Amino acid sequence: MSRAPIWNCADAVVDLSRPRVMGVLNVTPDSFSDGGAHNDPASAIATASDMLANGADVIDVGGESTRPGFKPVTPKEELGRLEPVVCWLVREGALVSVDTHHPEVARKCVELGAQIVNDVTGFSDPDMVSVAAESSCGCVVMHSGPVSGSATASSAVMAKAGTDDLSSLMSNASAGDLGWERKGDQALLPDHEGVMGLLEGYLLDRARDLEAAGVDPSRICLDPGVGFGKSPEDNIVILRETARLADLGYPLMCAVSRKRFVGTVSGVAKAAERDAATIGITLAAVAQGARVLRVHDVAGMAQALDGFWIASDSWTSKFSVTVAPNDGKPDAEESVASALDKMPLTRVVSPAEAAGKSGSVSLRVVTALDKVPFSRALGTALDGCGATLESISPQ
Repeated sequence: MSRAPIWNCADAVVDLSRPRVMGVLNVTPDSFSDGGAHNDPASAIATASDMLANGADVIDVGGESTRPGFKPVTPKEELGRLEPVVCWLVREGALVSVDTHHPEVARKCVELGAQIVNDVTGFSDPDMVSVAAESSCGCVVMHSGPVSGSATASSAVMAKAGTDDLSSLMSNASAGDLGWERKGDQALLPDHEGVMGLLEGYLLDRARDLEAAGVDPSRICLDPGVGFGKSPEDNIVILRETARLADLGYPLMCAVSRKRFVGTVSGVAKAAERDAATIGITLAAVAQGARVLRVHDVAGMAQALDGFWIASDSWTSKFSVTVAPNDGKPDAEESVASALDKMPLTRVVSPAEAAGKSGSVSLRVVTALDKVPFSRALGTALDGCGATLESISPQ
């Protein structure tokens, strides 16, 4: 099956011809990686603003920690943490994902304008399927649970009313099931086919449940759930088989940021210091087809991706740029067009046109730069020709 070219998320169509960065924003007091640094709305909003400025395509907001040994919160408390941040992001025009496994929280956030629901229990709750079916939100289907040793198809966490299998699982999240070591010659990794068979079966079953309820396949993104009830050995198998998951035909997420196994393979004990290793693992997944990159360090990931992608793919984008030349400058339109045409990896593809405002002109450009490096290069070019940017929009 061919890989997904887009991800439909409510009123947004996410172009996956280039990988997209999803910033992690934990509005919790007990996050494993940031220790509650964004626990109040003001600090969460300030962090979200920085993420957007530094290249985040999506902000994934979570109001309940799922760290090993986490303490569940009520849906009411979770929503109280999420609502002010989601509302601000929606007003800013951001693409908003809500990380929750509570249907009532997901439903309310979608009503507030969130375009994506990220469910660590994989939309296994029929009420969560209803949330998806009754809206047009994007859906992140994640697998939680072991995938090797004595694991079976029923070992995955399935949301059930009145139970909390997720917190039980995460109390021993890094252990996985090492029963495979007793087989044969005790290889370093479990059998790839066994791991991937269980994982693919679960993800495809949950995707088909959503599709049977009327959810278009283009709205469904898969997340193999690295770190959720899986050993470091399981996680390595899954990451080495990223291309196999990408070939299932749905958008594929890589969500390894700062996780314990990243510390295991890099030798870095503190979660907040694992960003470099996170970037390395994530770029390896990108090379195999992962297209939604969920990370805490947006600036570092975006910068690394910009460098990686320009050297490995011929992707380009088009922008419409409206500028106001300095008053009285001769040949202002030609000067602006010439300045933009000299930008690196950027070319003007249409003549300057009047943009409806006194003195302002509009140009269309094609560029191989992503939005942050393009915006910064544009600012330098306009400073050089004495013009002011009025607006920039993708075409």
